[in-house]
Amino acid sequence: MITLDTMPLPAFKMSQDLIILEASEDARQLFGHSASFLDWVDRESRGKAQKFMTKQYDEKVELNLVTTDGIISSYILHIKWDGEEGTVLMQQQDQMMMKLMQSVNEHRRRLEESDMELILKKNELEVSLTRIQELSTAVIHLTPHVVLIPMFGDLNIELILANKDRILKQLYDEQIDEMIIDLQSVGKITEDGVEEFSLLLKNCSLLGATCTITGIKPEHVPQLHQKDIAGKVMFINSLKDTLTRIVS
Repeated sequence: MITLDTMPLPAFKMSQDLIILEASEDARQLFGHSASFLDWVDRESRGKAQKFMTKQYDEKVELNLVTTDGIISSYILHIKWDGEEGTVLMQQQDQMMMKLMQSVNEHRRRLEESDMELILKKNELEVSLTRIQELSTAVIHLTPHVVLIPMFGDLNIELILANKDRILKQLYDEQIDEMIIDLQSVGKITEDGVEEFSLLLKNCSLLGATCTITGIKPEHVPQLHQKDIAGKVMFINSLKDTLTRIVS
């Protein structure tokens, strides 16, 4: 039997007037024993809570909550109504952001290790080069239907041709809705590379995935503009801005 205490996140049940009917032990430890959910909400967020945490809004809401230690943190509240009773799961947004950044940093660490192995094992040059090309366009899941592809090294035709079939197959097989490409660690962008990159974006769009590019350097702008990349994708200034949008 599923109970609030078996939920993966702090959880509680409430009435339409925000009276707490039941709460998990994790929720009680974090926010204390209160009769009203508003007692857990930061004063400046209470108006938002009263507006959105009602039966009319059966989705997620972001609010600032106050713990028993007096710490104010941002939480995403996932709400599901069943008649007059709503069940709420509370996910701390700071932890979500930290988890996503750790995933990106771990990938970068693995890439550095692969570069070192290439230097130490010259007899495995071909295998190592293939591995590095795959890591240079690795597909990292941010959500089941949103992926991040951090690119490393030079964006040339060899990099795109070596990885485009794998990327397109994964987008199709896993029904990806959005692909975020981070160019922060890209060095040079060659003319034939940006042409093949443009074709890859077009094919991704044909598969139903919207494309977002982040981490563009000033020296990348002329090549990307030349192939009218701007007409195929959306641009965001930084990876952090992109991750903030995903978890909000």
